[in-house]
Amino acid sequence: MASPKIIILQPPSPPFMNVKRDFAGGLAVADPSTRSTYGHDERYITLPYMSLLYTTAILEKEGFNVVYIDGQVERLDADRLIERLKEVDGQVLISLVNLPSIYGDLNLLKIVKERMSHLKIIAMGTVTIPLYTLIAESKAVDVIVRGDAEAVLPKLMKNNKILDSIFSTPRSNNNHKADGFEVKDGVWTNTEIARIKNLDEYPELPFHLIPVDKYWYHAFGKNVRYAPVFSSRGCSFRCYYCPYPTGFGDTIVYRNPVKVVDEIENLHRKYGITAILFRDQVFTMDGSRTEKLCDEILRRNLKIEWALETRLDKVNEKLLRKMKQAGCKRIHYGIESGDPKIFKTVGKDGAEGKMEELIRNFSLTEKVGIGAHMFVLIGLIGENWQTIHNTIKMVKKMKPLTLQVSVVTAYPGTPLFDEVKKKGLLLTEDWSQYTGFKPIMRTEELSAEDLLKARKLMIAEHRKAVFWKRKWHTTKLFIRYTADGSIFRRIKKRRHIFRV
Repeated sequence: MASPKIIILQPPSPPFMNVKRDFAGGLAVADPSTRSTYGHDERYITLPYMSLLYTTAILEKEGFNVVYIDGQVERLDADRLIERLKEVDGQVLISLVNLPSIYGDLNLLKIVKERMSHLKIIAMGTVTIPLYTLIAESKAVDVIVRGDAEAVLPKLMKNNKILDSIFSTPRSNNNHKADGFEVKDGVWTNTEIARIKNLDEYPELPFHLIPVDKYWYHAFGKNVRYAPVFSSRGCSFRCYYCPYPTGFGDTIVYRNPVKVVDEIENLHRKYGITAILFRDQVFTMDGSRTEKLCDEILRRNLKIEWALETRLDKVNEKLLRKMKQAGCKRIHYGIESGDPKIFKTVGKDGAEGKMEELIRNFSLTEKVGIGAHMFVLIGLIGENWQTIHNTIKMVKKMKPLTLQVSVVTAYPGTPLFDEVKKKGLLLTEDWSQYTGFKPIMRTEELSAEDLLKARKLMIAEHRKAVFWKRKWHTTKLFIRYTADGSIFRRIKKRRHIFRV
């Protein structure tokens, strides 16, 4: 068949939730909403799904006619989405599916299929690996891509034999196979889970196709134009609760630091980007490479600020100072638990026995002037009220200016999910409850209600512990913004005036 016109869709959030689709290894987290239609609340951050963007860039480079629609940024309800799809008049729709929104995402695709029966629908996303059968049996899609879609879809779109079959053959349970693809549960899919092997061979992200000015991220503020960038991808650690290996692979793939900064410079000069959110799973895994990236930013005198995620055992004072000099504004760290036994047995893989080092490196981060945000998990195997209080003691000792306390989610595809299901600790397999903040499991000693009480207690104790620290932080920002004359501009534009 002739080369099809392709629509790439980041779906709007389903009713009653706002989905942060690229979080939790691409499975997503979700916050509640009062909205009863598809869309996305304006006050919630908008973050493009990186694999979706890479897929768009590669297909466009391969010569396909590609249109990108971000249903979240455009806050599309179902009717308006159908209108947009009819305006584009494509033949193939590549859409994202996530975990907490899976029922809503699939229902939306069913609506599309009913109203635009000629459109062939391809589902992608981390959730396609552990919940393949659910997606296939929904009859909402024609193809399911497992793994890194950017490594699969160009090959599929150029395979006339498979495309002809997809467009002309009814759904079939026959096990057809062709060129790395097969029919499984009546849906075409790749025979092996795909992983990218070389990030450097891929084109830069297609920011000319997306509404860059409408994306915002809380670490930078609502009127700061930012862009997400990978400098590496994957995680080789084996934290048993973490979905990163499922979402991004268990082998780290690095980009050339010079090419990373080439992309940043192009984003800065061409699109007015002044902030970068690095989406690496462990940004400082290779310290020398991180230094090279910083040196390249400094050599080009790029005036940007950036935020990232990494591990506390993968930083040191020299590296942190170099990062600060190159524009690093904020680092997200996951320390998970302050209880020595939990941390050693089921905490961060590779960090056993390093608690004092981690606490020291957290303080070092703040000392050099970088904002340090801490993630804590409540409800790991073995959690009880004593371990909760031990974590609270750690939080009080470290006094992070900002803290996110989550009730641990046993994500499908992780060893934790298999273990809690085997032990009878799993409370539900209603995937809409897997938001990252609701208890979907219990521990041997704590109920779901106990875990919610523990979360509330930890947040309250943290607020008391950092009361004066936050006051001092706000005072310093007020003095700085008054001195540089930006205080009234910030108020007028309703920016996060004293954001941390």
